Amino acid sequence: MNQPLGKRRLLWRVYLYGVLMLLLSASASVAVGHYVLQPAYEVPARPSTTWIAWHIAAIQHEPERVRAELADLRQRVGIEVSLFEPAGRLVVSSASNPPPALTKPALEKLLRGGTAFQNGRGRVAVQDATGRLTNYVLIRYPEASPFGLALGQFAVALLVLTLLAIPLARSIALPVERLARLTRAFGRGNFAVRAGPQRRRDEIGDLARAFDEMADRLAALRRAELELLANVSHELRTPLSRIRLALELVRDGDTERVSEHLDDIGEELLELEQLIDDVMTTTRLDLAQTSGQEGLPPLHRERIPGYHVLEASASRFRKKHPERELRCAYREDLPELCVDPVLVRRALDNLIDNAAKFSEADTPVELGAAPTSSGLDITVADRGMGIGDEDKPRIFEPFYRADKSRARATGGVGLGLALAKRIVEAHGGSVDFTSERGTGSRFVVRLPRSG
Repeated sequence: MNQPLGKRRLLWRVYLYGVLMLLLSASASVAVGHYVLQPAYEVPARPSTTWIAWHIAAIQHEPERVRAELADLRQRVGIEVSLFEPAGRLVVSSASNPPPALTKPALEKLLRGGTAFQNGRGRVAVQDATGRLTNYVLIRYPEASPFGLALGQFAVALLVLTLLAIPLARSIALPVERLARLTRAFGRGNFAVRAGPQRRRDEIGDLARAFDEMADRLAALRRAELELLANVSHELRTPLSRIRLALELVRDGDTERVSEHLDDIGEELLELEQLIDDVMTTTRLDLAQTSGQEGLPPLHRERIPGYHVLEASASRFRKKHPERELRCAYREDLPELCVDPVLVRRALDNLIDNAAKFSEADTPVELGAAPTSSGLDITVADRGMGIGDEDKPRIFEPFYRADKSRARATGGVGLGLALAKRIVEAHGGSVDFTSERGTGSRFVVRLPRSG
């Protein structure tokens, strides 16, 4: 399922952080280019410009020497020099296209500063000891390579992006690597590993919480598997012992004592048959739920009045527990259901048997039903021991028993409620309950109408 945009916190975090990285890297690139790279080119040129101007002005009376030195300066480093008199007459120049003389305002500005240098061009005023202007020199340096400047700015931007990307990469990679380690450990059989409480509210935090939920479910399934083995082993022990004893008595020829045990053995085998049937049905419905199919094999649905379903369960309970009072509160005009009658009856039978099992013999078991806009609500209530708060989250888990005793009369193997819930959910319904310690329990089965 797609996650709403408002909840994609990691997506927005990465997006906004990326925008911030681009803005900061661009700002750093411009700042470094303007305040570092450009001055690094211009600042060293200022003193050299002044020295060259003074030197050329000093030897201007040696024309041959001036021309030779200016030619050498242009050939070696590409610097062009033009010497002017104060009136603006060009004295000597090594430029192929000599620059024009300074205007009067420009010359006055130069006299106030003495020297100026900008964008690869220098101006120097040559003055005598009294401060009188004797000459001025215009110098042009080779222009800085735009490619070199751009390359320097790109390197700065790349460095800033690299440094800023480290915290973002760590905030994503480290928790993902930790989850990967936990997943590998869990896959090797360490079912105790968990990601733990999460302060993050983004997708990675959701992933960690989902891992813990998955681990809890798988650990519960593993625990249920072990409990199944323990319970089935326990349930098999008594009938097998009785059968072994009967065989020994037959071998000894004591047929009278064998007859005394046959009824017990038959009862034990019926209970084992019911246990195996419950385990297979629960497994089939679980497999149907996880595989997305209706059932393996499919449910045998029939259209049947809801009244008939309740009457069948009530009749069975009265025959099995003639000493218990069953109070029925439902009418004959209940809506028709499209269900597997055998499975739905088993679900109701399990709920009614549980109500009788966990309540005193002198208290009634209540069975009621009422039509709703969507179907039929069936209620099974008792006035028994109730279910504690610590047991409520797990009572529908297979093989979980709030009463830990193994006595058949009270404990069972913990499949009744689990099977009832799976049967009802396989029909598109639900099972809810309320319970209080010492007061009793009330289970509500909601089944949809026949379509």
